[in-house]
Amino acid sequence: MGRPPWSDRIVAAMRRSLHRTEPPRFDRPIALDEHVAALPPGGAVKGMFLRDPLAVAAEGDPRADLFALAGLPPRRVLPFFDYPYADHMRLLVAASRLRWPDQPIGEGLRRIGQRGYDTLLGHNIGRVIFAAMGRDFGRVVSVGARGWKVGVSFGQVVFEPLGERHGAYHMRNLPCFIETYQVGVVEGAMRTCGVVGEVWVRLDSLSDGTLEFWWD
Repeated sequence: MGRPPWSDRIVAAMRRSLHRTEPPRFDRPIALDEHVAALPPGGAVKGMFLRDPLAVAAEGDPRADLFALAGLPPRRVLPFFDYPYADHMRLLVAASRLRWPDQPIGEGLRRIGQRGYDTLLGHNIGRVIFAAMGRDFGRVVSVGARGWKVGVSFGQVVFEPLGERHGAYHMRNLPCFIETYQVGVVEGAMRTCGVVGEVWVRLDSLSDGTLEFWWD
């Protein structure tokens, strides 16, 4: 069976990686405690994203108490309230284990991350940022860093255009599962925009790294 028509161009682009990125590894152990320890004091996430792992858990088992599975007290989650990012990460890991018990946790984090762009689009703040871009993925990623500014209270994401249908996000001070969950965020935006592509990663630390991507 031959390669799809986009494949040769993407493979050629991969060979010209400008940031020494590699395919992400979703089977690596997830260092949850180390990620939590790397968070800045008061690091927070908007409730709209906290709802994603709760929804994933409900799909796997509607009776599951994800807060209890994550070792957290139950709480009401409102879309625009701030919640500790540490709690978000614990819920993400617990949801991944519950919903996809036969998959590595990193693969589950990736799949939950793939919901992130649609979650943001489901609220007025996301539509204000992205609605004018339509399904033009190139335009979406050019302003995508604004989505992280809305969603989390810390860290920095900078977009770098690298050529035709080729770009990168540089993430700094953002210990938020860069190789798994954040890769999924970009993949989810690709899916919503109807493009096919690849997202590669270079990790400099738990908090710093680069996502490089190609699409067609």
